[in-house]
Amino acid sequence: MQDMILILDFGSQYTQLIARRVRELNVYCEIHPFHAIPAITKHVKGVILSGSPYSTLNPEAPKPNLTEIKGKVPLLGVCFGAQHLALANGGDVAPSKIREYGRANLKHIDDSCGLFAGIHTGSQVWMSHADTILALPPQATRIAATTDVANAAFRFENEATWGIQFHPEVYHSKDGLKLLKNFVVSICGIAQDWTPKAFIEETIDDLRAKIGKGKVVLGLSGGVDST
Repeated sequence: MQDMILILDFGSQYTQLIARRVRELNVYCEIHPFHAIPAITKHVKGVILSGSPYSTLNPEAPKPNLTEIKGKVPLLGVCFGAQHLALANGGDVAPSKIREYGRANLKHIDDSCGLFAGIHTGSQVWMSHADTILALPPQATRIAATTDVANAAFRFENEATWGIQFHPEVYHSKDGLKLLKNFVVSICGIAQDWTPKAFIEETIDDLRAKIGKGKVVLGLSGGVDST
């Protein structure tokens, strides 16, 4: 089985884009809903928590069970994912005075943190959130800030868990792909050897093993994406 990154989806419009960026790094990934987390096998080398249209302060906001993930495999929370990590572990999240949406620049970066290796002060990022992290959990340390967002990124001490308030997957975050590569390749340790050709071959072998001499009824709605 292929080593992979697991992406937990909280309903963000950008979730598929996270997966696309990871695959651009020639790394296999799968998207699963936050309420149907698959088994965390030895092949799951890291987990990314997506953004969400929900506020973490909403009583109906998604609340994933990260018992088998946090502190056990590298974990990166993006936007809502970062706010959830902060709030669920003793931090403080509150509505922003103004909606923080658009381009911003990192005015502070902890360059000793591997997540930001090769990324320099002034790097442009993309914000899209209505709440802000006022205080980090007691066991977390700030590793990046912008002029308006004091806790733009943080890390939990003594474990491979990070949160970032911005969206590295969008074009406007100029070093976003580099940050994702730092997480997926350097931190999670996945080899960049997954290609569409490898995926096709692996899928065919898997289907042959499951189907054997049986017959298959296949229905397609049409279109390149469905196929």
